[in-house]
Amino acid sequence: MNREQLSADAPYLVLHEAEPDGGGNEVSTTTVFLTASRCPIGCNMCDLHLNTLPAATPSGAIARQIDSAIKDSEAKWLKLYNSGNFFDPRSIPPDDYSEIAERCNRFDRVIVENHPQFGRSRLRSFLKLITCRFEIAVGLETVQPRWLDRLKKQMTRDDFSHYASEIAHLGVDLRVFLILGVPGVDVVESVRWTRLSLRHAIACGARHVSIIPARSGHGWSGRADQLPDFPTALLAEIHGKLLQDSDGRAVVTLDLWDVPVHDTGYSRLQQSNLTQHA
Repeated sequence: MNREQLSADAPYLVLHEAEPDGGGNEVSTTTVFLTASRCPIGCNMCDLHLNTLPAATPSGAIARQIDSAIKDSEAKWLKLYNSGNFFDPRSIPPDDYSEIAERCNRFDRVIVENHPQFGRSRLRSFLKLITCRFEIAVGLETVQPRWLDRLKKQMTRDDFSHYASEIAHLGVDLRVFLILGVPGVDVVESVRWTRLSLRHAIACGARHVSIIPARSGHGWSGRADQLPDFPTALLAEIHGKLLQDSDGRAVVTLDLWDVPVHDTGYSRLQQSNLTQHA
């Protein structure tokens, strides 16, 4: 979708999907990709800015978007992804928290995304309004030295670790996004660093770790052509190794965005994403 086609009154995408719950079962989940203001962090591999508004999100817009997304939903869990940070006031207006929380409380679990820089006090305010289980997804990406700075993440590994500890103290669950592959690093080394990053995420209390194979995105500072190639069969093999590494301590899924559905390995990845025990 082109930015010119976006409306503040409608999410740009809604998915109804199944997700592993960590206990060997599948749980119905509605994922809402909210149309909101652009994330100010500016990670150089991110292309989610293409689906954002040029100005602050109007008051009341997020509640209307959620209403349109969940009107026919019978899901147990709800993901609210806003191409940025849930506790960025330009993206999700704090004055709308009460209306948003009312909608969240229809679900057993709600997952949002956020960067450690944003909204510790706003998080506490929102938690007072909800009765459902709350989970925050954080893009750690990698623990590979110097790469968080190269990605312009505006955080360190220690920043992530401290934030994970803070939200755990508040009773909030942690989901982590990790990137598989960076420019100029071969497949073997990329897999090694992803496995190390997974272990760090789990040590910090991650309930769910989502592995995202690198794609061209925003350009990687002009080095997108140096990204390692991961055929689908290899992705399935890597996912198996990551599941072994997790040893039941966390759900580990592999993102299927841009994975060709006609590939014979695609169904293996789909199945392995759902048949997990933790």
